[in-house]
Amino acid sequence: MPLRFVPVTKKDFPTIQSIYAENPHYVQLEGRLLPLSEHELEAEFLNPDTISLLCLDGEDILALIDYLPEHPTDHSTWIGLFLIPGRLHRQGIGSMIYRIFHEHHLQDCPVIRLAVLPANISGHRFWEHLGFRFERYGKSNHNQPVEVFIKMKSSDDHMLK
Repeated sequence: MPLRFVPVTKKDFPTIQSIYAENPHYVQLEGRLLPLSEHELEAEFLNPDTISLLCLDGEDILALIDYLPEHPTDHSTWIGLFLIPGRLHRQGIGSMIYRIFHEHHLQDCPVIRLAVLPANISGHRFWEHLGFRFERYGKSNHNQPVEVFIKMKSSDDHMLK
């Protein structure tokens, strides 16, 4: 069955809580406490600025993705969150999901940026494996230090490695 990307709704909040619960190291790096409040979930996943999606394979939830199609300052697309359940880590599933997500949602984006928490070593490896490169240091929307990674589309429509 082909993967589907469906918009997050309020009814998905228990699923989102379970994805976070399967990623305790990431939650700790973010300095968050579980369970996330309904207010936190609404602010992050039901806001008018970003697009929040669940990646489904049939009824199985494979990923939670949140992205900003066009940043108001730099006009690039920003991936704010790409989180897969912990049980699916290190199997190549995340890379496959990203490639399909890119094909369906980011194909026409000339510049894609994302922020990685400095201590998130597996996050660094994941994004570098997908061709993202360190651009600069910055601050997250939660005012945490982050490392900004970038991937640019080349003139022949292939993403640079």
